[in-house]
Amino acid sequence: MSTLILAGSIRVPADRMADFRPHVAVMVAASQAEPGCIAYAQSESVSDPGLIHIFEHFESEEALAFHRASPHMAAWRALWPQFEVGGRDMRSYDVSDFRQI
Repeated sequence: MSTLILAGSIRVPADRMADFRPHVAVMVAASQAEPGCIAYAQSESVSDPGLIHIFEHFESEEALAFHRASPHMAAWRALWPQFEVGGRDMRSYDVSDFRQI
């Protein structure tokens, strides 16, 4: 079975991060609770203020489609203008096999 990994980043003005963090926490928790979500994380760069790294791992295209259509995803995207989110750079990878090392 093939899984999907999405990896990338977004940017938020560094002076907006403190106000943005609670929204990140809500998005991460809601995404982790979705059916078919294997892993979901967002983390701030320690060397580039305002850069948020994103890592997502879903068990199928259907699980990813569910995620993209979720109410919390719509709410998340609706926040972006308020917090000046930009610089979105995401990549998707089809993974035919993975193992813990």
